[in-house]
Amino acid sequence: MAEEINSEGVFDAIGNAQGAAEMAAPAIARAKALPIWQGAVAPQLLSGGLSNINLTVEDGGKRYVVRIGEDEPHLGVFRSNEVTALRAAHAAGVAAEVFYNEPGLTVLGFIPGRNLLPEDLHVPEMIVKAAELIHRLHTEAHKHLEDNGAVFWPFHHNRWYVRQLRERGDTLDEKWRALLPNLVAENDELEAAIGKTHIVYGHNDINPQNIIIDDDTRLWFVDFEYAGFSMDLFDMGVLAMNCDLDRAEDRIMLESYYGAPPDEELSRRFAAAKAIGALREFLWGILSQVTERPIEFDYSVYADMFVERYQRFLDDCRNI
Repeated sequence: MAEEINSEGVFDAIGNAQGAAEMAAPAIARAKALPIWQGAVAPQLLSGGLSNINLTVEDGGKRYVVRIGEDEPHLGVFRSNEVTALRAAHAAGVAAEVFYNEPGLTVLGFIPGRNLLPEDLHVPEMIVKAAELIHRLHTEAHKHLEDNGAVFWPFHHNRWYVRQLRERGDTLDEKWRALLPNLVAENDELEAAIGKTHIVYGHNDINPQNIIIDDDTRLWFVDFEYAGFSMDLFDMGVLAMNCDLDRAEDRIMLESYYGAPPDEELSRRFAAAKAIGALREFLWGILSQVTERPIEFDYSVYADMFVERYQRFLDDCRNI
């Protein structure tokens, strides 16, 4: 098994990630030229995230975030879907307002606050607040969709990533190539372990950096690139996996979401959700290593952290 990697350092690196220098200047120029500003603006580069260049802009006494990023079809990212999800999530009261969008660019209201860190989710009160935020997204956002809504089925997503990695086999590190033959069977095993599930409209990429706590301690989601109809356990499982919650903390999250303590069957299914989320992040990390991405980041460290977690949570699922 890979040596365990400190998640605080990895998520700190994600929080400090910025667009490549050669991309920042064109992004700033594009943001300055938008037709929505009341006067001249001076966009500032905002760190955070691995798929967009983010800028802050002050105009007319208000502050905005300009997100610039193109479609990434090989990862399943389509910006039109992201905008649809953002509008629905804002109407549900869990995301910032969309003020303007054009292909590859979205302007959002700025939420004053900070991104969460994994350590925040080891406070029981924060686990409860996060579970309530997820529950509100799941029960309200779909009511506000402007179209039929995308679908994000994590098991199929993982099969698709493995297929792409096999096609790029010569570019992969040997340690990753050696793991691929077993991953599809293990993915199928986890899908069977989840069993019947409730379909909800989910975020599908909840790491702590994708939750902001504002100055009034209210929580908000950001980054809806993978939003779509999925299973209810996935959002909670991904957040719990990303923050490395223990079983007692898992119980707090599940009880807060469902309104009753989890039984052994739900606990086992939740362990499977954590494992499938870790597998997805691991596959995303190694696919990002061998494809062109807009952000400067060491994706090998990301993959190393999540393969360790995947193997650990797979064992947990098998042994509950």
